[in-house]
Amino acid sequence: MKINCSTEELSKGVQTIQSALSARTTLPILLNFLLETEKSKLKLISTDLQMGVKHYIKAEIENEGSVTIPAKKFSDILHTLQPGQEIFLSIDEENKVILKCGRSRFVINGSPKSEYPVLPEFNKSASFDVPAGELASMVKKTIFAASSDETRYVLNGVYWVGAQGRLEMVATDGRRLATAAKDILPKEKEFKAIIPTKILNELIRLVNNLENKDEKISVSITENQIAFQTKETTMLSRLVEGSFPNYEQVIPSKKDIIVDIEMKALQTITKQAALCSQDRSGSVKFTFKKGKLHVSASSQTLEFDDEIPIDYKADDFVIAFNPQYVLEGLKAMDCDIVQIGLTTPVNPALIEPKGDTGYKYVVMPMRA
Repeated sequence: MKINCSTEELSKGVQTIQSALSARTTLPILLNFLLETEKSKLKLISTDLQMGVKHYIKAEIENEGSVTIPAKKFSDILHTLQPGQEIFLSIDEENKVILKCGRSRFVINGSPKSEYPVLPEFNKSASFDVPAGELASMVKKTIFAASSDETRYVLNGVYWVGAQGRLEMVATDGRRLATAAKDILPKEKEFKAIIPTKILNELIRLVNNLENKDEKISVSITENQIAFQTKETTMLSRLVEGSFPNYEQVIPSKKDIIVDIEMKALQTITKQAALCSQDRSGSVKFTFKKGKLHVSASSQTLEFDDEIPIDYKADDFVIAFNPQYVLEGLKAMDCDIVQIGLTTPVNPALIEPKGDTGYKYVVMPMRA
């Protein structure tokens, strides 16, 4: 095998596939990635047996072949090379990889392709196309609410429901819940699946690197697997097994109090209060009074209180929240005015961007 390509192209390719590598694996071969020629391109593959990434880069191929290479060492070598240079790669019969760039020459011990797990092919028959930018936007608006507690594994992903042309995404950690819905699916597509957060974070990164965010991305969902495909990259992952809890009963249907609040003002005052609340477990008190929202917080060393004007005419209403949960929910909303729906100080609050019925954020209160 003999090939040459630019440092930028190879570095970008290795960076793209590194997300599927695991440092905690008990199988040494999974610390490697597969480098293989395919027609007039160079294919890079990585997997941790849960998730896999395949990426194509441009290269001049003199002789075809394949080899698996230790990813960390190879990446470290690429970081030392000057940009704008040509890299010459060759593999000998003992799977030694010789990398030449300028006057530098590296020799890396590789392993044969036969030792590397085979990545499943993208299932085109079960696939559908959606706008990449819109899909990534929905993921960003929900993924932060997913649980990182591995003992509650069904909550370690985002629940996708497809029906009648509408895609709904839901994530919760038991203390807050985010749901986004949009009509972006083909009418005939119906599915329910829990998508692991790991591949969804990589999907966001993949879409961020696309030159055209309006580009379509192909999505394939089967009984136990999801895959995403662009022109150069395919990512696939096993689904989270189990049943997602009945999230619809958590979303308040009744709202005794509905208040419109300016987004930036609410963000600023909550950030200020968060600085003065106890670390992590601290709460911020929100007191709704006639014509104003009073916000206060205190810890052993700090105290804060301030107020912002609101259109509120009912009796005083006091409720407390974890400020980080409030701020993360607000960050996901692209709007000027948010609408907060409340019932009692111990029942969940519903926060929505005013005028946008496609996004809902539910947050449980804390003791005031």
